[in-house]
Amino acid sequence: MALTRGAKRLFVWLKEQKAGTIVSYDRVMSAAEWSEVSLNTYLQKNKVAPFLEKLQDRQLKILINGSEISETFFDETFTQTAPRNIPFSAGDQLFGENDTYELIEPLGNGAVGRVWSAKSGVDASLVAAKIMLPRFDLLQDSKLPNVRERFRKEARNGKTLEHSNVIRYIDIGNAEKNPFLIMELADRSVADLIRDLDAIPEEETAEIIECCINALEYLHGKGCPHRDVKPANMLEFSDTVKLGDLGIVKWSDFDPAFTEGGTITRQSVQLGSWFYMAPEQQEAPHNAINVSDIYALGVSWIEMLAGTPPSPQAIGAKAYNLPHTKKGISEVISRMCSYNPNDRPSLSEIHEIITAGYK
Repeated sequence: MALTRGAKRLFVWLKEQKAGTIVSYDRVMSAAEWSEVSLNTYLQKNKVAPFLEKLQDRQLKILINGSEISETFFDETFTQTAPRNIPFSAGDQLFGENDTYELIEPLGNGAVGRVWSAKSGVDASLVAAKIMLPRFDLLQDSKLPNVRERFRKEARNGKTLEHSNVIRYIDIGNAEKNPFLIMELADRSVADLIRDLDAIPEEETAEIIECCINALEYLHGKGCPHRDVKPANMLEFSDTVKLGDLGIVKWSDFDPAFTEGGTITRQSVQLGSWFYMAPEQQEAPHNAINVSDIYALGVSWIEMLAGTPPSPQAIGAKAYNLPHTKKGISEVISRMCSYNPNDRPSLSEIHEIITAGYK
């Protein structure tokens, strides 16, 4: 569906606006050359929901800086053109920007995407293909553009990351309007390891935590809290562990108005996994900070040692099950899980305590 002239005029006008600005109905109607009936119709149908919020007294709030609105994002939002939720099968091919990939077998499903193992057409190497196939509730007209834009952001920014403990993004593409990205293929996740062993030996957990510390230091150095640290996103390779699933990383090039103004919202995509989310992140998912990741890392450490994740209530009461550990480790884990962000240790302090305890 092509954009109407009024929609095109609105896009041009929005590109010049600043997030947080309050404007009148008359100003928007003048910019788009719409009647009030047309404007109300588009508001009710969520065609401009990510860009304009209806206030009282015929006022509207601009939600995104104009520089953050791509023509593709606006077009998909206004026309509400959804990708086909097509079934993928073993043997299907994905055509990326750099290579062609043959799907082998499904590895897992999430709220936003499905992950397959796949084979590169160039060198036959095995990779992981993450295809955007959202849950039905996320295909709603008011939510789909947000989901799609976050997926694109993961693909685009993920390719810029280079660290030995962060999953490597290899390629991106589209399959019938379903964006996909290609990543390194891990042997298994730490969550798989916990299921296999029931609990992980103490010294091995310290090695996993150190790998995660290295990854978080790199991401935090770029101004990007991970926001979903948990064993399922700690991926085992033959010689190391890497943090993966960067779909909800708070990329530093997100304008604050874009992440906090309702464009990509908690209602659109539940950010993080509840048991691992720090109190401040549960209250305001988009305002997660670096030390929110430290809380999640502490909860994950308890799960690795005990075999099950503690509930937020158990953490608050310090009533979780933690096997005997080396001197200083139990204390630092307890501090990592402090409800007060200011009481949590730094990544460098955790590293020092691990070094003192195990090396």
